[in-house]
Amino acid sequence: MRSVCLYSSYFEKPVIPYYIRFYLENLLPHFSEMILLTNEKALDEESLTYLKYKNIRLMYVKNEGWDFGMWYKGLKQIDVTAYDRIGLINDSCVLFTSAQPFFDWLDINELDYCGMLDSNAIAYHIQSYFVIINKNAIATAVDYFNKHGVITDLKKTIRTYEIGLSQHMINKGFKAGALHSTKLYTGEFSPTYYMPEELIRNGLPLIKKKIVSCSFRNDEQLNLMRMKYKMDPRYYIKLIRAKYKDDATLIDLKQIEPKRNLNFHWCMLKYNIRFFFFQIFRKFKFLKSA
Repeated sequence: MRSVCLYSSYFEKPVIPYYIRFYLENLLPHFSEMILLTNEKALDEESLTYLKYKNIRLMYVKNEGWDFGMWYKGLKQIDVTAYDRIGLINDSCVLFTSAQPFFDWLDINELDYCGMLDSNAIAYHIQSYFVIINKNAIATAVDYFNKHGVITDLKKTIRTYEIGLSQHMINKGFKAGALHSTKLYTGEFSPTYYMPEELIRNGLPLIKKKIVSCSFRNDEQLNLMRMKYKMDPRYYIKLIRAKYKDDATLIDLKQIEPKRNLNFHWCMLKYNIRFFFFQIFRKFKFLKSA
């Protein structure tokens, strides 16, 4: 079986970060070809040597249209008809242990469009940071990309691609599913942020990079407060350590822990102050309407 993984990644420095290398190396055994899609910049010699040694193709694309824009450009540069499986994966998550259980699951389930985690937020869809498209569904998925192209608005990208593509594939009769399913949760929030503790305990080997880096945008924090999200990367890293204490494939967690500098503590303090007053406001609003 011939397969290719398009791994989209955005990083500013000329060195490929450790967590990305760990992710790529865990994916390599499961794909015939690996392509690193990244923004146009000059990588240092050590990174270029690393990619050559690991037989990972480097493809520079303009950073527009979010990850789906990068995948669209990557798909335009390969012969998609030559593959039995295409992986669309990005660096918005940190893979912290082996991905082998997912691929074991994938090989015994006859699915066309699938991933690590699904969601019912807005409409059923596969979370877009880890998507696998199998042979029967490749042409339909690529046609959808070609129809919609690069979309630069984030909300429209989510509606059109993350949710829209999943719905399109299902409506075309393709079988979709995820190893870690959250179908029983029908709320409005992304399960990635709404239930990270449960997902870690249940064996999801990924965690959003923002969770461990404490790098949420201000406009994202209101929804986090509505979820009663705990803003403390150390808490989630501690959960991972406890779950995988005897796992030899575990990533070096010290490499992904945020530096506990003034900016880190200020980000957490600012969020917790806002969260405190947000909860008071919600209680006041509830009592007023009662």
